[in-house]
Amino acid sequence: MVIHIANVDKFSSALNLIRGALWNYKYKFALTLVMGFLAGLFGGVGIGALIPLFAIVTNNKTLEIDFITKIIQKFFSIIHVEYNIFFILAFIIVVFILKALITYFAFYFNQKLNTGYEKQLRTELFEATLRADWPYLLEQKIGYLETVLVQDISGSAGVLTGLNTLIMASTSLIMYAFVAINISATITLITFGIGIVIFLLLKPLFYKSRKMSLEMSKISKKATHHISEHTIGAKTVKTMGAEDHVLKLGDKFFEDYMQICIKKDLYNRIPGAFFEPISLIFISLIFLFFYYYDNSFGIGAFATIVYLIQKEFNFMQSIQNNLSSINQSLPQLKIVNDYKQNALNHREIDPGSAPFRFEDKIEFKNVSFGYNEDGKILSDLNLTLNKGELVGLIGPSGAGKTTFVDILLGLFPIGSGEILLDGENISKVSKRSWRNNIGYVSQDTFLLNDTIENNIRFYDIHMSNEDIVRATKLANIYDFIEQLPDKLSTIVGERGVKLSGGQKQRIILARVIAKNPKILILDEATSALDNESELLIQNAIEELRGGITILVIAHRLSTIINSDRLIALENGRITEQGKPSELLKDKDSYYYKIYNIREK
Repeated sequence: MVIHIANVDKFSSALNLIRGALWNYKYKFALTLVMGFLAGLFGGVGIGALIPLFAIVTNNKTLEIDFITKIIQKFFSIIHVEYNIFFILAFIIVVFILKALITYFAFYFNQKLNTGYEKQLRTELFEATLRADWPYLLEQKIGYLETVLVQDISGSAGVLTGLNTLIMASTSLIMYAFVAINISATITLITFGIGIVIFLLLKPLFYKSRKMSLEMSKISKKATHHISEHTIGAKTVKTMGAEDHVLKLGDKFFEDYMQICIKKDLYNRIPGAFFEPISLIFISLIFLFFYYYDNSFGIGAFATIVYLIQKEFNFMQSIQNNLSSINQSLPQLKIVNDYKQNALNHREIDPGSAPFRFEDKIEFKNVSFGYNEDGKILSDLNLTLNKGELVGLIGPSGAGKTTFVDILLGLFPIGSGEILLDGENISKVSKRSWRNNIGYVSQDTFLLNDTIENNIRFYDIHMSNEDIVRATKLANIYDFIEQLPDKLSTIVGERGVKLSGGQKQRIILARVIAKNPKILILDEATSALDNESELLIQNAIEELRGGITILVIAHRLSTIINSDRLIALENGRITEQGKPSELLKDKDSYYYKIYNIREK
């Protein structure tokens, strides 16, 4: 009883999952049902027409006139066509041509439906991901999204493919069974009985296949994450001499995946191994029975019933295979649905609609933030960023500097307090408008495997060539670009691999400048650069100074020593702020301490 309830629960869960994911396709399934009915109808009538054909060929005048033969005779009478061998053959050919056309159209329709489903789902998932909030995206693993978007969506489409084929096979089976019952109800019922017994015997394989599909999906994600992670960090892997260890772990994933694939494929072959020999044995028994005990069947009826039984077993095998395919695709469908729902549940909220207007200052008033309730990263921040001011933000690692920037970028919602733009709460300002007016350059460079021009433009189709050239000059990268054979059309390589660190940072700075931002944020942008590259970035900052508000986060004093104002963060709190020259007078200040450490 417990097992029975568990199975029902599994079935109901699977049914709810399919209904929730594919309910929008119900009318298309109805069309598939109609096409399956027509294909089965024409196939059944075409096969049934063999009975009168054999009767004429064998001159069997005593052959009992069956239901389908009567319909065919009636049809010939209505269209005023002579009932003879030539027109019966023509009728059979036309019927099977119609069946072939319907079957082909059904295949085309199903292929279009499946590929459309995959395309739409990939678009929806990709959009749901990019529009999710930043805390959610931080938790996602490298390679996980790629696996969901490519493998799991293709796998989940197996449910749609299986349902379509299942509908076609089931309707055809019903129509062929109708013809077979017309010839021999007993044989048809026995055939169905055998099919049901086989289905029940193979039912436990469904659950094993589903578990293996889920395990395959999990291993695939781990393997993809492993490959992506260590490909991105290939330089570290090589310099640490860790290739053998990385390869060994990767081989473990590949071996596990291979073993599960083999098991799953073997399970999938079992239904076919059952149906074919059983159908042949059953047909042989029918032949022997009619040969020795029942001579009432004519050759036409016997040939037809044998063919129909074989087709029925084929359809039963197809139904079994498609049920198995659907069952194996359910874990991936659930993964896709869960991922989509999670991303939608974490969709970034943008309650603001007002445009960004910065004429005076940005104020942080009693702003606090924590990733969880256990501790605060920032506590009671009170500070002002004036228009046109160059502000340096300093503090030890873990002080909350990058978190402060993430809040300023609108990536994290504040826990308490408020942020004001010219006296108005920034929640009233559209996040898109806000971010479009803020330029952000971090120490982690992100470049497309594309031209320098497209990396600066970054999908902004309205950006002019003059804007790009101006930005490259302000970022002190123009002369370098002009020396290249292809100039702005130069391909930078994957993640800018063909460029030095300083060149990449200046191209990213040019990308930001080309946006004409009102605020520029440099988050440790020069921390990994050589002195020459840092000097070029500093010169670019001086060129921009006064025209826009600049916030510089740096450990290097050379980057922030000329700031209009310095703000020191320690343990999420502002401990000091003022002009660099004033802070140096206070021997207890954080700035004084790190300044003297550098001098020593």
